[in-house]
Amino acid sequence: MKVKKNILIFVDWYLPAYKAGGPVKSVSALVYYLKDEFNFYIITGNKDLFATEPHKGIKSNEWNVLANGEQVFYFSDEFISFKNLRTVVEKVTYDSIYLNSFFSKRFTIYPLLLKKLGVIKKPVLLAPRGMLGSGALSLKSGKKNMFINLAKVTGLYKHIIWHATSLQEENEIKQLFTHHIKTISNLILPTTKNRTDYTKEVNEVRICFISRITQKKNLLFALQVLQTINSGKIVFDVYGPAEEADYFKLCKELAAKLPGNITVNFKGDLQGNEVEETLKNYHLFLLPTLNENFGHAIVEAMLNGCIPLISDTTPWRNLQAQNIGWDIALTEKEKFAVAIEEVLQLSQTKFEQKSKTVQQYALTHCIDVSAVEAYKKLFNSL
Repeated sequence: MKVKKNILIFVDWYLPAYKAGGPVKSVSALVYYLKDEFNFYIITGNKDLFATEPHKGIKSNEWNVLANGEQVFYFSDEFISFKNLRTVVEKVTYDSIYLNSFFSKRFTIYPLLLKKLGVIKKPVLLAPRGMLGSGALSLKSGKKNMFINLAKVTGLYKHIIWHATSLQEENEIKQLFTHHIKTISNLILPTTKNRTDYTKEVNEVRICFISRITQKKNLLFALQVLQTINSGKIVFDVYGPAEEADYFKLCKELAAKLPGNITVNFKGDLQGNEVEETLKNYHLFLLPTLNENFGHAIVEAMLNGCIPLISDTTPWRNLQAQNIGWDIALTEKEKFAVAIEEVLQLSQTKFEQKSKTVQQYALTHCIDVSAVEAYKKLFNSL
């Protein structure tokens, strides 16, 4: 009988966390698909993004066993330190380390320092999770560039393997580092139920934005696009935590000034298990993001029949040529408005046809069996 290898994962947030989006979904999907092949040990924090209280139903500062057999150590803010993290790591038997951030002090920099000190001797794989994209680096650029330069001088990221989830992210890594890169797409969990409601009237559209409300996700841009559309009945529902208070205030102020044909609703957070059913209520998914290395929300939207209207700064490209949506340069704001106006005019029959085409594309291109095998091969090789 084959002995399972042990993978030790560091990530800032893990289930039941959901507000941090992509990293949580990426790691939980990896565990789901590879649980029969590997043993997973996960070191993370005990709160969700922006939460003040620990997760309910977990024990902090000790190991917990979750539904897919993964063992998770939830550090409290009071207990986590370089010394305590080292103690926990030294008591785990593992064959490789998997880091899921570039800038995380506690869950990337601390482990890399342990590697430099010789405490961690096993191979280290690092997924920057889109943090090295130009759009992401343009925010707080001075501080980030200073850290990157310091990291290069000190060799903090030497002797690791990089994990890119797209050719776009591979190129982003290569622009800053020249180390070994493995490119494998993110995994995503399948939908639990098919969409059945395709109700749509001509000259009306229901649009959703599901993401963190930050400059990077670019909600203000979406509202500026809507500001130029004076016809048709448009409902724009915004879901997600307001990570940047001043930015959120700007968004609400602009939303209040939109033409009378547009209704904007700020819906707040969605629980992770509510996303799928929520998406099935909308025609269009709008996310003019500055940068995504994968874009879990985009994929989930397509799997649930929403037509994507996104920027051209994600791996999901040439959507219009495939009749499944739009990926448009952020310098061409007027084209976003044209796309919305096109969806406004779709009849129910036309929308259903397009929606089903989008779903089929997502099933074919986003739930990739070959990626599962690629991950197995990667972790078995470490």
